[in-house]
Amino acid sequence: MLLIMALLCCVTLCLDSLAANPPAKLGLNEIKQSGPGLGLTAPAANPPAKAMAAPESQGNITGLKQDSGTPLSEMNITFAVSPTYGSAQTVEFTAPKPGWKLESILIMATDGWNASLKQLPNPLPFAIEIRDSNLRLLYHFADAQLPYFTSSIGIRMANIEVPDLPLDGNFFVCFYGYRSLGLAAELENATGKSYFFDKLTGQLYSGVLTTRNNQTTPVNWLIRVIGQ
Repeated sequence: MLLIMALLCCVTLCLDSLAANPPAKLGLNEIKQSGPGLGLTAPAANPPAKAMAAPESQGNITGLKQDSGTPLSEMNITFAVSPTYGSAQTVEFTAPKPGWKLESILIMATDGWNASLKQLPNPLPFAIEIRDSNLRLLYHFADAQLPYFTSSIGIRMANIEVPDLPLDGNFFVCFYGYRSLGLAAELENATGKSYFFDKLTGQLYSGVLTTRNNQTTPVNWLIRVIGQ
């Protein structure tokens, strides 16, 4: 829990900085998504990693990242919705040891609301799935976004606790925003571990976004996990 609290404190400070000095590409309408149904061939891998953060450990607790590890306030970030209602923005992780237990998932996302809007948004559904290396479903969680991603500063890193889930090898965390919630995406230093997962076909597609000038950019979804 100490590592979780430390990460959340750091995230809060970074989000406050982001709110005060938003990145140039911050917003749900800056990009066009490429993914399921848009002509990609699955599976498709991102370019090799340029930079990837090392696991953070405190005692038996370990935090895993598949982004660059750059402080959030310094990242080149945008927010992107999933390309189809049935697709998930997905990150692949590797358990640091056999039987490692996943305990919490950190997800940075927005529903587009902030304190300048007087009326709170309507409840919007989202879901999280944990899948094994063969994309078989291990755990499913669903709720409305209000307690997790609705924030006065417009951005929130939600800490979603899950029942202790023993994992070996590679596993995937899938975020379904149902085309309503924007997931944070780092636009530089792609690690090759972010994807779109098409639930209908069970296939993975590269986690890329197409900018307004039609350039394809591989991204890192801001999803992290904590366990022991």
